[in-house]
Amino acid sequence: MIYLDNAATTKVYDCAVKAACAAMSVNFYNPNTTYKSGVLVRECIENARNQIAAAIGAHASEIVFTSCATESNNWVFSCGIKNKKGNVIISAGEHSSVYESAMQLKSRGVDVRIAPITRDGVVDESALLNLIDENTALVSLIHVSNETGAVNPIKRLTKLIKSKSPRALVHSDGVQGLVKTGEPISDLGVDYYSASAHKLGAPKGIGLLYIRQGLNVAPLLYGGGQERGLRSGTQNTPYISAFAAAVTKFKRLANIGEITRLRNELCDFFVANGCKIIGQSQNSGYILCVSIPNVKAEILQNIAHDNGVIIGKGAACSGSKRGNRVLSAMGLNAKEIESCVRISLAADTSREEAMEAAKIIIQAANQIRSL
Repeated sequence: MIYLDNAATTKVYDCAVKAACAAMSVNFYNPNTTYKSGVLVRECIENARNQIAAAIGAHASEIVFTSCATESNNWVFSCGIKNKKGNVIISAGEHSSVYESAMQLKSRGVDVRIAPITRDGVVDESALLNLIDENTALVSLIHVSNETGAVNPIKRLTKLIKSKSPRALVHSDGVQGLVKTGEPISDLGVDYYSASAHKLGAPKGIGLLYIRQGLNVAPLLYGGGQERGLRSGTQNTPYISAFAAAVTKFKRLANIGEITRLRNELCDFFVANGCKIIGQSQNSGYILCVSIPNVKAEILQNIAHDNGVIIGKGAACSGSKRGNRVLSAMGLNAKEIESCVRISLAADTSREEAMEAAKIIIQAANQIRSL
């Protein structure tokens, strides 16, 4: 089976499994106890935090572990605006966990503004800046689109946002961008950055929220005071250890130049076979969205699976919803949207398996049309 739905989740690396198993079977002690074995486990957590910080370009004190990026995103929106007088801005290309968090604020009377995105899937810069004023409290912009791989220039946008509204806090959902863009978080200038480990070869159930040094944030969970008092609850030592092992390996394997060349080769192949690439400029090498004319994505996905290839048809966490909010915001019509599939690569996806999968997808599309 050739697996090309890595934007949904990734296979867990052996090194991550090993790290998690060691934390469950050997270093299983509660890290918040005062006896030596517990103290040693606490040191393991801090070593993992330091390891992750080094891999993503942040200071260890800026990393708070969460259960996933959805939790991290919700945390930002629950604490990132202090009163209803401040407005909140998101882009139309945000992940559902950001969009729905913003809609919850709107239902409580907060002024929520949505910046449009272009046909390429990136935020419309001029429209975004026109929405910002002196009362803007929070701006949230996805780093890399989980639908199309479109990359927002977060570093430049953050500078522009803060030059227009210095009090505004900037958050970026970095689930598909962490490590994969090669940009250290500290260089982006953001106040918050969310990430999930299972997109990088670690298990599901562990993520992080980067909180810029010096920023005061209200705790998410109250209790024993773990994670600097910001997120109480006994730490998930096995998965934190797995996160550190996986992100280190992913960074070692990742080659932006090679993955971009492979994506471009796939794009050329699909275009040569009458398909359309959605959002062709400023894209991550790891994700491509392909519209295959006169073929329904769901049927294609199932036939491709039967022929040994796994691909996506949009965000996995929104799979039960009809339509596609992000693709619609890009200007695609219903017929184009229903023909879109998402192909997402891993750091170790080979050219041979990717191109073989592309051939199988086209064969499956031709089979559907013949019926």
